[in-house]
Amino acid sequence: MNVKRKKFLFISASLVIIGIIIILLVTYFLIQSVRESFYQNAFDKRYDFVSLQEDGMIDAVQVFHGVKLNTYVESESNPSTIILEINDEVEAKLKGHKVNPEEEGMKPYSGVIQYKVMKDKQTGKEEFIVSLDTTPVKENNSITKFRTYTINENGIVKKSNFTEDTKSKLETQWIKGISDETHGYYTDLPYQDEGRSSLFFLSLLGLLCIAGGIWLGKSILINEKGAAA
Repeated sequence: MNVKRKKFLFISASLVIIGIIIILLVTYFLIQSVRESFYQNAFDKRYDFVSLQEDGMIDAVQVFHGVKLNTYVESESNPSTIILEINDEVEAKLKGHKVNPEEEGMKPYSGVIQYKVMKDKQTGKEEFIVSLDTTPVKENNSITKFRTYTINENGIVKKSNFTEDTKSKLETQWIKGISDETHGYYTDLPYQDEGRSSLFFLSLLGLLCIAGGIWLGKSILINEKGAAA
């Protein structure tokens, strides 16, 4: 009887501990989600993305404060190699992509390379951003690699290479739309379709584990007292 009692008490304590761990995880992700929401709201108040669309499309050739950008497909390669030129110099080659030649402007490349103009509402200054997904097509690697080129109003070009884990706050904004999922700075949870449902389910599971563990422990103690009487 003593061995059986110890076994049930161990199960009871384990359920409570598991429940507490789950609740702590939920609390962590909830705090991170709140931080992400506050950051996103602050960004939206300060910055704005300016549309580059003309006649329903974004031209592959752009000139921003004296800096010329051009994106095109290398004609001899199969599958396609997407070329980015800055001031008529080849800056990046993205190999192994399927490109629909019937689409116009930047649309054929939208899943690999995008142009954006970001305006600071407080200062009125603009930056042109070129976002690239540089992950090799045939590379079996879960880490997605990105690169951005930012051009300020003085025509100065800055290059940045980063991954999902090493991105900065602004870089989370620059790669939106170019990746299959939206990556936040603190957490991706607010941008996932089932994010809230996942938190609710985990919270419920944690509470059930704690409640079940406490109920089991109390039942054992009550039975022991009844048997002793």
